[in-house]
Amino acid sequence: MIFLIKLEFLIIAFLPFLGINAFICHQQKTLLSPIPSSRLHISLSDEIDVTFQEEEEEDDYLPEDDEEEEELLNLQPIRRYQRSKKEPLIAIIGRPNVGKSALVNRIAGTHSGGAIVADESGITRDRTYRDAEFLGEYFQLVDTGGLVFDDDEDTIFAKEIREQAMVAINEASACIVVTDGQLGMTAMDLDIAEFLRKEVCNDIPVVVAVNKCESAMIEHTNVAEFWNLGLGEPFPTSALHGVGIAEMLESVYEGIVDKKSAITGFGSKVKELKAAKKNWLSDEPLPGEDDTDVRLRRKYGLGESAMKTLNKYQEAMDAFEDVVRPEEINVAIIGRPNVGKSSLLNCIFGDQRAIVSDIAGTTRDSVDATMERPSPPGSESESTLYRFVDTAGIRRKGKVQYGPEFFMVNRALRAIRRSDVSLLIMDATAGVTEQDRNLAQKISDDGRSCVIVCNKWDAVVGKDSSTYEKSVKYFRDELPQVRWAPILFISAETGQRVSKIYGAVDLAIKAHRRRVTTSTLNEVLRDAILWQPPPARRNGAQAKIYYCNQVSTRPPTIVVFVNDPKLVNANYRRYLDRKFRESLDGFEATPIRWIFRGRRVRDIMKSKTMNGDPGDGGKGVSYPFPHA
Repeated sequence: MIFLIKLEFLIIAFLPFLGINAFICHQQKTLLSPIPSSRLHISLSDEIDVTFQEEEEEDDYLPEDDEEEEELLNLQPIRRYQRSKKEPLIAIIGRPNVGKSALVNRIAGTHSGGAIVADESGITRDRTYRDAEFLGEYFQLVDTGGLVFDDDEDTIFAKEIREQAMVAINEASACIVVTDGQLGMTAMDLDIAEFLRKEVCNDIPVVVAVNKCESAMIEHTNVAEFWNLGLGEPFPTSALHGVGIAEMLESVYEGIVDKKSAITGFGSKVKELKAAKKNWLSDEPLPGEDDTDVRLRRKYGLGESAMKTLNKYQEAMDAFEDVVRPEEINVAIIGRPNVGKSSLLNCIFGDQRAIVSDIAGTTRDSVDATMERPSPPGSESESTLYRFVDTAGIRRKGKVQYGPEFFMVNRALRAIRRSDVSLLIMDATAGVTEQDRNLAQKISDDGRSCVIVCNKWDAVVGKDSSTYEKSVKYFRDELPQVRWAPILFISAETGQRVSKIYGAVDLAIKAHRRRVTTSTLNEVLRDAILWQPPPARRNGAQAKIYYCNQVSTRPPTIVVFVNDPKLVNANYRRYLDRKFRESLDGFEATPIRWIFRGRRVRDIMKSKTMNGDPGDGGKGVSYPFPHA
């Protein structure tokens, strides 16, 4: 045994002299590096038999490099974002098709792009949140689906909608019950009122809003019967025209102050401003003033009492300044119907944030959930906020008819444009469809960074050690529109590798906001041109590329100056994009927008006439300004 080991070292020592230098370093590393005991099997026999056993791979056969990257990126735990206590939550509830979403749009001012409104019951299913402001006070509205306490075959998702509404009521500081003034009071309204009287009215204020009271002549007649609900004075309102909204919100503010369901001081900005203004303009002596102080304050604005009054007035005015909100990373969850978008949102949120079912098209409105990554201990940086927006499934354009689905698709497409990162959800068991390619092209055209998320990885059968590489190659080949996007294989049902989404989002944001110096870009451009010059046309015309620079981010936009942009075809543009991605790190998850700009007419004429014509002694003039 000793003789064999000595012979091995002698061979290593004499390899350089034998001319075998190609892999000596690799062999020395392999032979002399320590072997983990878990991978070494030694059998005692006449000779030493050393065999290496392969490590047991995971059930999903994915590489282990992603786990090390995850540990580096997710140093701080992710948690739900705690809503500011300074902004109370007001829940809008009621039976189906009474105008709850229209009222939310009226109060929040989100008529365009807000909650979907249609003359059809059951449009709203999940609870959606909207920011609003009234009388200088900021608050949040939560829109809920129609409450139905009797489950039958006609009321689809009645139980799930009721659970969502109960969560909204438990979070709220006040509650607005919406009824239909044209149809009158119904048995459903009585059931909801009975529930609120028993369970809610003791803790938070409840206000009745009688909607669809556009006519001032009959509003009092329509409202009178709603006193029978036993919830106090009903307010005639019109979400369509804005009638009676201010009076109703003032009553809500008074109820919050009386019940003390919000922080101390809420709803007092206007009162304090009126009191400060009244004191400043008052001709009567204030506490601690005499006639001389009043004269100095009113006529000249002088005196100690005048300064105190003015400071109180200024503080009351400063209270109406806009609230500075922390920056959020908007992440849109995009995909075809029934690929697991809402399941992924629930897995991220850790609760039943959106209704999930096997029926395609369950999600109607855009549902969001905000998560927070705290800053490292001892760091002065702010926490990172992620706002995940779950959208409705987008079908092919030919199948979408004008109606609720039309507005659902518009909300989803708008979520792509407003997002920082788009998560393109795919079904790992179904593969890539034509609609997936259309969505990938839409994300690329809008200039959004993208992460391809292959859901239902646990449902893939027959996985082996090559399944991962084959799957990556398949999705790369089938989605050339986002060939640069990273790919994650997850399972929203089991939570497998869902936490890796945060690391991929961080890398995508960094790439989307990256800026490269002009010198570095031109070095890469020069090498690309030397390796493959621009193609020439049949008539001999060829593009001449002068230089390039980056003009903006989100997405990175590079302007390339050429003699004629028409001479640069699509193939050569894709070639430049590929060479830049190969030469520069950090553009793996974002599209690069290319702008090819030709020379201006003025510059072309200037170059032709500046030196003059042959034989005139070089007396040229600039065009079109001869005196220049």
